[in-house]
Amino acid sequence: MLELLIVKNVAIIRSVEIRFGEGLNSITGETGAGKSIIIDSICYLTGERMPKEAIRTGTDEASVTGVFFPGERNREELAAVFEELGIEPEEDGGVILSRSMNVSGKGLSRINGVTVPVSALRRVSQYLIDIHGQHESQSLLRPGTHVSFLDLFAGREITGLMNEYRERLSDYKAVSAEIEEINGDPKKRAASIDLLSFQVNEIESARLKPGEENDLIAKQKIIDNYDKINEAVQAAYQNIDGGSSGRGARSLLDVAAESLSRISRYTDDYADTVAKIKEAYYTLEDVADFLRSRAFDETDYRRDAARIEERLDLIYRLKGKYGDSEEEILAFLDNARSELSKLENSAGRAEQLRKRLKDIREQLENQAEMIYRKRQAAAGLLKQNIMGALADLDMAKMCFDIAINHDASEFKANGCDTVEFIISTNPGEELKPLSKIASGGELARIMLAIKSCLAEVDKIPVMIFDEIDTGISGAQATSVAEKFAELSANHQVICVTHLAQIAAISSHNICVTKEYPGNSAETRVQVLDEEGKVREISRLLDGGEDAGEALRAHSLDLIARMQKRVQQ
Repeated sequence: MLELLIVKNVAIIRSVEIRFGEGLNSITGETGAGKSIIIDSICYLTGERMPKEAIRTGTDEASVTGVFFPGERNREELAAVFEELGIEPEEDGGVILSRSMNVSGKGLSRINGVTVPVSALRRVSQYLIDIHGQHESQSLLRPGTHVSFLDLFAGREITGLMNEYRERLSDYKAVSAEIEEINGDPKKRAASIDLLSFQVNEIESARLKPGEENDLIAKQKIIDNYDKINEAVQAAYQNIDGGSSGRGARSLLDVAAESLSRISRYTDDYADTVAKIKEAYYTLEDVADFLRSRAFDETDYRRDAARIEERLDLIYRLKGKYGDSEEEILAFLDNARSELSKLENSAGRAEQLRKRLKDIREQLENQAEMIYRKRQAAAGLLKQNIMGALADLDMAKMCFDIAINHDASEFKANGCDTVEFIISTNPGEELKPLSKIASGGELARIMLAIKSCLAEVDKIPVMIFDEIDTGISGAQATSVAEKFAELSANHQVICVTHLAQIAAISSHNICVTKEYPGNSAETRVQVLDEEGKVREISRLLDGGEDAGEALRAHSLDLIARMQKRVQQ
């Protein structure tokens, strides 16, 4: 739900904070008071254009902030979008959308405090809010969206079929693309074979091993410092073994052990010490043997310098072409071998692919046929429900239908069906597309009828209707109010209205007024208490500000009657 809306310096609004509630929220007020500005402000949060002209005269920046709490139905989808955008969710699960625009034309959009492009607002808001008005029922005017309405109504069964269909469709496109590639320009294919053959031969002949570069660099470092290493090894050997002088560390240990051994006849106190000295002696003996083998090794490692440098140059050249490491180069080799094999065996591969494509096509045709049948069945039931909802809205003379055309010659993302809602507003007239028949007010009420039929499965938690009640009154007004009340059982509904019946049936009433502090107009917004609600309904019934006792009693009676209708 939309819990809080903060609007600052937008048109004639200086600063307002509106707290909405669950269920049906009605927004009422005199014409020109600023009701549409509130709806426009919400539209800015959905990514609609925010012009500089919207900034209040005499101020530098306009801003809008909305605090939403998404429903359970679309929480997973919204979480996936947040992860993709790199946005951390709020601890309480809320979603904070904000938008600002300054006089220089620079705008800023944020989600949960993170600066994002306007496109991100559009992506996130589609899971939060749905706005409809006399001239804003575009989704109904676009036949391409009608299949989504129908599938939403059909529910999980068709969703499962669509998932399977789309998996097969992905396979179909991949196989078709590979066949097209194989059947492409022979010269281009021959050039590809030549290039891949060269790449494979170049890498194979190098006989690379993972980690080889690091090993060669280590050896190169030894070679570069060979004289220093050899000098240090010989010095260490001389100090341990003693050489011709016989005064190395090992000889000294031998003398020390012998000296202590001679006093063993007098005391046992030094027996452990003698053992440790001998252990050290034998350890140094091993060290001396190792150092001797290195100190007097006649192998000149510098002879390998040219070979190592040549090998490293080869590895560097290969890295420049095929990857940043031996592993990446070898992975490139595997891919090149695979591609080369495909091209060299293209004739046989093409035949295999054509057989596979035929099998996939048959599966797609069967799945598309099943989807078509499910849609036909759902369309019949949805049509009955919408006709019933239209009758509830005093539009029983309208004839509504859902036209489905099945064409298996083309596989599209939504199957092989085109779905279009068609209608005739008067008996005897031909059924035609909505865009050619319905007026703005009729479109909005048709949308209300459709939404009421989809209320239990529609995932969007907030629905806004902007003055769709224009030009209706009496029994039709009561029907529209009841339909809003039905819809608000599963959604938060925010409705800008002039009808007392809708205000009377609302759970929360918001009144918009225009005042003139100083020399400028300013919109004020007030969430009404019960007494304020009665006064506002009286104004809507009478069209004036002052309500007598009779009108007040009539307002109370209307509230009671409308609430009773909801409870029935």
